[in-house]
Amino acid sequence: MKKALLGVVLLLALAGSARADIFDSLSSADKDKYVHFCAGTVLSHASYPLFRKYVKNKDHAWLYSLGLAVVASTAKELRDSRTTGFSVSDLLAGTLGGATILVVKF
Repeated sequence: MKKALLGVVLLLALAGSARADIFDSLSSADKDKYVHFCAGTVLSHASYPLFRKYVKNKDHAWLYSLGLAVVASTAKELRDSRTTGFSVSDLLAGTLGGATILVVKF
């Protein structure tokens, strides 16, 4: 849990030091992909310690964390399909963000 908390603090520190004008220069579609990627990353990394604690199996915990990010991304896109349409690239961005949990596994 301490490692996860340290990781979140470091991520926030790096994000806070990033130049805002870089994000502002992106198109709205690129910003949307960035947000989906970050949401997948945060979801998988935040859920990993919980799964690790309750599942007690490191191999299963990272799979559950990745699966949670994929399910959440899919649910979001299914909801968006009613208004703006289903976006495979948004789903892929969220899934890739969730896949960053593999760094924790190794």
